[in-house]
Amino acid sequence: MVRDSLSRTATQCQKQNNPAETENPSGEEGAGPEQSENPDRQSEPLLWNQPVEESKPWIQPETGADADFFTHLRPFSSEEAYTLVRHTYQQLQHSGFYWGPITMEEAHEKLSHAPIGTFLIRDSGQPDVFFTLSYQSEEGPTSVRIILDNLHFNLYGSLRTFPSLFALLTYYTSSSCKLTEPYRKQRPERLKQMCRRALIRAHGSECTSTLSGLSVQTKAYVLAYPHCI
Repeated sequence: MVRDSLSRTATQCQKQNNPAETENPSGEEGAGPEQSENPDRQSEPLLWNQPVEESKPWIQPETGADADFFTHLRPFSSEEAYTLVRHTYQQLQHSGFYWGPITMEEAHEKLSHAPIGTFLIRDSGQPDVFFTLSYQSEEGPTSVRIILDNLHFNLYGSLRTFPSLFALLTYYTSSSCKLTEPYRKQRPERLKQMCRRALIRAHGSECTSTLSGLSVQTKAYVLAYPHCI
């Protein structure tokens, strides 16, 4: 079992900064570690990048030959949940720090020599969870499940919820108990990706679409990933 130190760090920062609200009665952030994954289970790519032919793609058949293939469709309880996760996945594809279907061991190996606070997002090894946050803590690489409940995201065990995965990451990278930087697939990062984040940081995602001097293609590229992380 991999121990999680993000909760301990959050607790220390809460004591130092005396925040107005407390996450839970114990004072811990509650970002519990991900359970050990089945080594025999092959991680499967998420499927919403494929054309959808069904009228209700979020409804998963529970029996038959396709039951195991649609692993990450089982948790969908509504069209809204399907749309939210599909949109999240599409934006993650542009983030540079989404590693897709890699195992917990592979993620921890990548982070083993990274600075404390370095993180990545990957597909969860749990059949009822979509994404997992893996990061370098003071005690070594750690993984925490990202829970989707009632169209909001939260770290496992935490009472603090967010309307999007990127709002969750923004909070944990901007707070005093923060993650520091993503572990990107491409290093060094492309200049246009850095410029996109700088543009969003300077003008915000809502104003970018109305900026003069940007081509339609440039605006589409910027808005494909309208985040500063």
